[in-house]
Amino acid sequence: MVVDVTIGSEARTAGDGRRWILRPARPTDARALAQLFAAVRAEGRWLVTPPSAVSQPSEAFFIGEMIRDNDALSLVAEADGDVVGNVLISVERSVVSDRVGTLSICVADGWREVGIGSALVAASQGWARQTGLAKVALGVFPDNKRAIAVYEHAGFVREGLRRRQYRAPDGGYRDELLMAWFPDP
Repeated sequence: MVVDVTIGSEARTAGDGRRWILRPARPTDARALAQLFAAVRAEGRWLVTPPSAVSQPSEAFFIGEMIRDNDALSLVAEADGDVVGNVLISVERSVVSDRVGTLSICVADGWREVGIGSALVAASQGWARQTGLAKVALGVFPDNKRAIAVYEHAGFVREGLRRRQYRAPDGGYRDELLMAWFPDP
C-alpha cells in the first residue's frame, strides 16, 4: 500500500510566528522522536506509559521500524533542526480491518497551541484519503480538552469511553475517549 504523499519540507509559520517544517520522518529521526516521547511522557499527563517502563534505545529502535513500514505514515514537525512534533498512523494488518488506521500524535511542550497539532492531523487525513483507509481511530484522555477540540474540528467523532482503562501513576485509573474520522467515500 505504498502511496506517494506529497509532503514537502516547505517552511510554515506557527501561530506565534516561529518557523517550522512538516516532512516525512526518516529512520535517522528515531532517536529524536524517542527523546520527544520521553519528554512528553515525563510531563505525566499526556501519554499512558510511565517513563520507567520504556528505555529510549528500545523505543528508538521500534520507532525506526515504524518509519520503515511502507504501510504506515510517519511525519515530523521540525523547527531549527529539532523534532518538535510528530504524527503516526499505523494500519491494521488483519484481513477484516486492514482499512483502519490508528493515529497517534505528540507535540513538544512550548510548541502546543500554535497550529502544529492541527497541521499534523490535516496531513494525516490527506494520507488516509490517498491510501484508501475507511477509518482513522485514536484514543485520548478525556481531560485533554485541547487535543479533543483539534480532533473534533478536523471531523473526528466520539465513539465511546473506556472507563478505568489505564492505571495512573498515582494508583488510580484513567478513562480513554475513543474517537474516529471517516474519510469521504
